[in-house]
Amino acid sequence: MRKILFSLLLVGFAATTVAQDIEFRMGEKTNKKAYKASMIHLAEGVQENQLLVVEPELKAVSGPMTNPVKALKVRLCDLEWNDVKSVTLANTKKCSIKEAFRTGDRLHTIISNYEDKKLSVRHIAVGAQSLEVVDDQMLVDELMEKNDESYVWSACSPDKQYYGVVYAIWGKKNNRAVAMLFDRDMNKLWERSMFYSDVFNVIVTNSGSIVTMRMGAVEENKDITAFRVNMVSADGEKHGQYILDADVSDVALLNSDGNRVLAVALEGKGGYGLLRFGALGSRQYTGLWGLVFDLDKQEIVTANRHPFTDKELLTFSNEPLGTKVVDHSIYFIRKVDECTTPQGGAVIYQHAWHEETRNARTGMTMNETVHSQGILVVQANMGGELTISRLPQNNQNAGWPDVGADLLMHGDRLYVVTNESKEESDEYTPDQPAKRSKSLLLANTALSVYWFTPDGQGSKRVVERERKALLSTPLYAGSDDRFYLLNTSSLAPHISMMKLPSGK
Repeated sequence: MRKILFSLLLVGFAATTVAQDIEFRMGEKTNKKAYKASMIHLAEGVQENQLLVVEPELKAVSGPMTNPVKALKVRLCDLEWNDVKSVTLANTKKCSIKEAFRTGDRLHTIISNYEDKKLSVRHIAVGAQSLEVVDDQMLVDELMEKNDESYVWSACSPDKQYYGVVYAIWGKKNNRAVAMLFDRDMNKLWERSMFYSDVFNVIVTNSGSIVTMRMGAVEENKDITAFRVNMVSADGEKHGQYILDADVSDVALLNSDGNRVLAVALEGKGGYGLLRFGALGSRQYTGLWGLVFDLDKQEIVTANRHPFTDKELLTFSNEPLGTKVVDHSIYFIRKVDECTTPQGGAVIYQHAWHEETRNARTGMTMNETVHSQGILVVQANMGGELTISRLPQNNQNAGWPDVGADLLMHGDRLYVVTNESKEESDEYTPDQPAKRSKSLLLANTALSVYWFTPDGQGSKRVVERERKALLSTPLYAGSDDRFYLLNTSSLAPHISMMKLPSGK
């Protein structure tokens, strides 16, 4: 791998270079106005060590039912948040950022807004160096009835050649969903209505298809699951409804190859219908399903059930191997992230929960603790076969956001980036329980990188130990194996750069 030469803009960065050419650099300065780092999107600038940042300007005080976004702002800055230029985008009050990426000398931003019974989705392009608006077009401008619900999704193909936008409107009078596909320069290639308005998961394939999936319970039996699948392309559309005689949830839509669609779902017991009423704590999880849907045959051609093994359950609960497993089920499992891979796809499931202490007299929350103990990294091939790797965790943070993980495919490596104790080693030791910091306020904020082969063999590096580097955003791909992300040590985020070899 060739070395990256950093200019003087990186003076003051704390750097750690480890084996396997993984490199991590975390900025010294923070953005004190960016107290919701998860709402910020990053893209690599044209010049070395510059970033294009799309972020909301937020109201300092806002209620839980109010939209705090005053406007959206684009910044061209270095990796210490020093602005070269910045611009506020016009008419972006209460807008949310769906996508931001650079192609050549343009930064493309897709934003959405719902206000005054109208759903709007806009594409705004600015010059990547001038930040002057060069294109501003309305992609969606839909009037809605009272009490209608609207949702917007965006996704890109794994090769970054196609971008898809899907929106759905659900109401008493009618339901509708529309898919649009664009090339990498945001030129519209086609727009199609979808047969099912039920949409929840969305992917875009390298062949230029948009696939959506919605999962729900059969009305007659809440323990039987129905999947509705749409596939739309320049050639037309296909759709199908499929019944699985099992109680599953947290489905991950992973890939599509011709007429076949790949998904993984989490099996539980306690009644899927309970989830609709928020009784999440009553649901117990028992295993996984690898599913392949055939849109031509109109059937599920693979339904591969995998009950959790003792090792997997002990990883979820962060207990040593040999501990007796009494109940082959576990509470509080969630899907954290998913991605398409050359073999099919991958998804990570995590054991995580919140604990609150309330004042018995007032009912007010006195403190909150967030726990995460154990991740399963699940790879599925296009035949629905599952390969499962274990990633122990033992995180506990008081009054702090969840410690999650980011999953990404780069070259022939499947990466997982997450936080853990600084006492952990650089060895991948799935059979050993994870360690936990003695701190209860902000514990386990070392940053680690894991990578896995298609057959589930894992490797690992701790890339930051001493500084608090809580993962706050996904990793945004740049050039030359570089990725950009935000890490937090308090409410204010640092900009970080990570170099991840593709393995090729």
